[in-house]
Amino acid sequence: MTLRKDAGSTTKTRAGAGPRGLAKSEILDTAVNLMEEVGEAAFSVRKLGERVGCDPMAILYHFKNKDGMYRAMADALVAKLSAVQEDQPWQDRLRVHARDHRALALRYPKTFPLLQRFLNTGVSDFAHIEMVHRALTEAGVSDEEAPAVCLAWYASVIGLCTAEISGLVRPASESEVAEMEQLPPAEFPALRRLARSYRGLETETVFETANEYFIDGLCRRLGRAKA
Repeated sequence: MTLRKDAGSTTKTRAGAGPRGLAKSEILDTAVNLMEEVGEAAFSVRKLGERVGCDPMAILYHFKNKDGMYRAMADALVAKLSAVQEDQPWQDRLRVHARDHRALALRYPKTFPLLQRFLNTGVSDFAHIEMVHRALTEAGVSDEEAPAVCLAWYASVIGLCTAEISGLVRPASESEVAEMEQLPPAEFPALRRLARSYRGLETETVFETANEYFIDGLCRRLGRAKA
């Protein structure tokens, strides 16, 4: 932003002056950075306007409302996902796409949960969803079941990512393990036996295990060999 003085007045000018001249990509980059700094509870359009250097209403002009802005922010993250090579087996395409989501979640832990709120995030999402559908078709999933299976896969992957960045998926603390080990043995034999295993749990192992069970489940249901 620059300042220009004409005839005793001060006027603010910037590339694409005026509310309609604001670059959406600039707004979204700033919005994601702000979200990562302060979290959603402290995030506001007013604060974003201060960062961008314009009235908050000028920002909402681009997105209609705050939900529209959140969806666009989610789509900006999805745009960072890598394109999956279609020449890989369908199982590997799902594995790669799932791992890419986890890497994105770990990089943007405060913005990533926005992905859970939308059936799709917009233009950046469609190519990835198309890839998942093609993989499911190759696996043998019928068109009738494809929407349910596709949503279940995304819910599993995004849910696992969100659980990890929110603190659910993690090694148990020593006090948590001790609490389980002190449970009545007659009522909780399995939990007491396995309690110590939670102490050394690796988050990546949880993610990989869950995804392999999903793929294995598809193969078993459809009578396909697992690759």
